[in-house]
Amino acid sequence: MELRKFARGMIAVTAAAALAAPAMLGGGLATAQEATPAPGPMALPAGCSVVASELVNPRSVAVGDDGSIYITEAGSGGDEQIMAPATEGTPAPAEVLTQRGPSGQVTVISPDGAQSVLATGLPSYTFGTEVVGPAGVTVSNGIVYVAVGGPGPATSMVDPITNQDSVVAIDPATGEVTTVADIGSFERSANPDPNAIDSNLYGIGAAADGTLYVADAGGNTVYQVNPETGEFSVFAVIPGIATPDGPANPARGGAKEIDPVPTGIAIGEDGTVYVSLLSGGPFIPGTAKIMAIAADGTVTDAATGLTMLGDVAIGPDGNFYVSQISDNFLAGEMPAPGSVVQVSTDGTATPVVSDLMLPNGIAFGADGSLYVVINSTAPAGTPPMGMLLKCDVGAGMAPAASPESAGNLAAPSAEIAMAEFSFSPKA
Repeated sequence: MELRKFARGMIAVTAAAALAAPAMLGGGLATAQEATPAPGPMALPAGCSVVASELVNPRSVAVGDDGSIYITEAGSGGDEQIMAPATEGTPAPAEVLTQRGPSGQVTVISPDGAQSVLATGLPSYTFGTEVVGPAGVTVSNGIVYVAVGGPGPATSMVDPITNQDSVVAIDPATGEVTTVADIGSFERSANPDPNAIDSNLYGIGAAADGTLYVADAGGNTVYQVNPETGEFSVFAVIPGIATPDGPANPARGGAKEIDPVPTGIAIGEDGTVYVSLLSGGPFIPGTAKIMAIAADGTVTDAATGLTMLGDVAIGPDGNFYVSQISDNFLAGEMPAPGSVVQVSTDGTATPVVSDLMLPNGIAFGADGSLYVVINSTAPAGTPPMGMLLKCDVGAGMAPAASPESAGNLAAPSAEIAMAEFSFSPKA
């Protein structure tokens, strides 16, 4: 999820470049390594503790019914070099477009706290210092499902490998990986959002009936997947985010809009699918949002005024919770820290965990604790710095009837008056 999605100008960019790795700075495919922020040491927020560490570009987290915690790790690419295609006047390709290898994996934290690798050998790509690989994770009917990313804007230039831009199933008892749906091949042939051939699977969620929903951050599309048969279809193409005061975006047919870049998936009790949007560069605070997708594929705003969303979850209180990768990405030489924000039914956004370095995937445990991935991206070859935190956010969890109307409907209110009261003693 390459976060500085303005390689070809601050606005004229593609959606997959925005999600090649969740917090990478820099330019396009050739210059994305420039100014990449390296996660550094920082104090833990109050109420948070470390559950897992030494993770390699962790992206998402899911909690199983037995309390096991699953974390996807995008990996560190590999040794196979893929050269950029020759351009006019260039006799032969001389620039490395990407390096790839089977370094993506899924880590599990058992109920007793032991950390181990559940599955390995999943695709991982690099673009300079950017890394993409296993991203979204969910648990349904005892099976772990993972959305594995791919080479984004290089989708049409790179011969695919097994499980690239695919949904895979993992047996939690053995770690065996099975391909469920190859969505990247559909993007290459059909390209539902016609602005560019660009695929990088990211968030994934499971409905009560077992149906999977997966967001293609590169293709700006949400797919519906039958995990039993592997059949899938386009559920919705996410529209661009309007920028009426901005320039025309040639990457989106000249429209005054930026790529939406769908990231996380959450599913309401009524079956409504909610999708968090990262948004394209220059990541102006307040331009990201949560979208609601109805059963017929209709897409509407569920909550607006947010910033650089990496994931969305529905809390035990019925409110939305979102991870903001950076609260102000262009605040200075380094991006501002990110946060986890509660979005109530009246659209009020309240930070519940602040000062997080590059947060991404979030999930709630059975006890109501919030799990959040931090240090979610680092250059390939960097010592593993990713972590999973467990945070007590109970104090910030105001009750809510449902998230369906967040951002669009004022919460019920009442006026309370206090009169003729006193304290004894007064001091």
